[in-house]
This record gives sequence, C-alpha cells and structure tokens, in this order.
Amino acid sequence: MYRKNCDKCYRPSYSSSEAGEWTCPTCGHNLTKLPFFDAATLERVHVNIIPIQRKLKAYEKQKLGK
Repeated sequence: MYRKNCDKCYRPSYSSSEAGEWTCPTCGHNLTKLPFFDAATLERVHVNIIPIQRKLKAYEKQKLGK
C-alpha cells in the first residue's frame, strides 16, 4: 500500500496502486506528481511510472516479434 502526503491540506492519502491520477480525498488537490511512501514504514518508495500507452506499445512490439 502506498501513501502520499497532500502539500495543500497536509493530510495523508492512501492507495494500493501506483498508476493513474491521484487526488487528495480531503481537498481534491492533484497528488499525482508527489513522491510515494510505504504506508507502513513511511519510507520513500522509488517508483518509475510508465504510461500505459508506452507499456501497450512495448507489449505489441514483443507480440509481433519486432
């Protein structure tokens, strides 16, 4: 599970996914570009988010054997 801290209202926000947009449930501020933290240990998690379109293109190339 992941945690982000809102830089507007300073409340924590939790999610089980690192993909997609992330908005603060309290104030609605966009948290997508803020760093991830492990929800249990509060240690920073370095996650490389690859856009889904790029993942699909790589999969299609692999599938076609290119």
